[in-house]
Amino acid sequence: MKTKKLFQWVRIILFSAVLIGGCVLGLILPLRPAVSETEGRELTEFPAFTWESFLSGDYTAQVSLWYADTFPGRDTLLGLSGDFKGLYGVGDRAFQGYGGEADTLDSDTDFIWDNDPPEEPSPEETEGESAPEETEPETGPASEVIDGYYVEGDACYQLYYYKADLVDRYCRVVVKTAVELNGLATVYDIVVPTSCCYGLTPERTAELGASDGLAVIERIYAAIDAYCPQAGAETPVVTLPVHEMLGAHYDEYIYYRTDHHWTGKGAYYTSRYFLDTVGRSYPALDAYETFTYDTFLGSLYRHTQNLNLKNNPDYVEAYLSPTVSELTIFRDGIYQPRPLIDTQVTSSNKYLAFSSGDHEYYETHNETITDGSAVLIIKESYGNAFIPMVADSYEHVYAVDYRFWNGDLRSFVEEKGIDTVLFLNNLMATADSYTVRCLEKLVD
Repeated sequence: MKTKKLFQWVRIILFSAVLIGGCVLGLILPLRPAVSETEGRELTEFPAFTWESFLSGDYTAQVSLWYADTFPGRDTLLGLSGDFKGLYGVGDRAFQGYGGEADTLDSDTDFIWDNDPPEEPSPEETEGESAPEETEPETGPASEVIDGYYVEGDACYQLYYYKADLVDRYCRVVVKTAVELNGLATVYDIVVPTSCCYGLTPERTAELGASDGLAVIERIYAAIDAYCPQAGAETPVVTLPVHEMLGAHYDEYIYYRTDHHWTGKGAYYTSRYFLDTVGRSYPALDAYETFTYDTFLGSLYRHTQNLNLKNNPDYVEAYLSPTVSELTIFRDGIYQPRPLIDTQVTSSNKYLAFSSGDHEYYETHNETITDGSAVLIIKESYGNAFIPMVADSYEHVYAVDYRFWNGDLRSFVEEKGIDTVLFLNNLMATADSYTVRCLEKLVD
């Protein structure tokens, strides 16, 4: 009897010691991380105290969130969690994330321009919306739209869910930009398909409740073509069906398996399609030196923590321009020089190698070209890998990330003497309320 009570007391003491030790560890501020390399985001900051937030309960709720979000050893624990799940056996297929609900892709092509679209998003649109996936750990919103993840073998796919209203609004932004720039510049539009458009069969896509991304791209281009004359665009938008060309190269390494971006090679092929269309020359592929980061686990791994992905990491290969090595970004209120291709990325997010990550403004100057040529790229993070691939073809390359940039578009185009404006967006951006509303600010 005494022995049984002794064991009970030993268990109580050990449990209490672990509990108290964990609490003490959690309260040691110097050990608390500020950034999660595993999740690729900044962690919750300790809240500023105000009596209003304290009395409302918001302050204590934020302290609790901070305590849980910045617990010492967080990344290690997340990694162990993924490894532990793997002990159950990693199957060939797994689905994780929000399944979403796709609208039916209408076959109707009778596109009618409406000069007075709804100003406010519907409740369904704002429910569950998200900000962009961060590609610079020290700035910007925490996440880009990723409605669902489907793991098959050693690859993860970001599923696409068609939203008719949002896609239509995307088309209208592009057309309104062409009208806004009447007489100044020609507008081009590229919607880049994501890997699910090629990596998943139509049957698997339908089974998962997702949408046919290639069919959506075709509809986008048809709508833009129909809207331009109705809206009064003097020069119609030039839509570039790169999805056909990229499909022919899908057996090459043009998309990452653990990250939602395309690779440097995917950006290379697309840049050549664009440059051929506008009639600009470019170096031969063998003129580029390449730089490689051997190991890269990207956003899709961070979200799923899938062991198949962890055991089969990506690599990042970048093409080094023979004529331009530096670009200028606007950050923290000042213009700063950065490498066009960063060969010293310390973060686990090696996609930061391209154009030094997400910033509101970029500019390159090619001193070997003196014809005054200038292009403006309106982009999200897919554009980061694209900028270096056109830097050899223009005297000036300008790019703005519309999620952060608040400039006046027409005034900027006039000031810089830009005659070519390119919308470069991945397919996901056309069906996300956050990115569409950011785009609309360009022409509002």
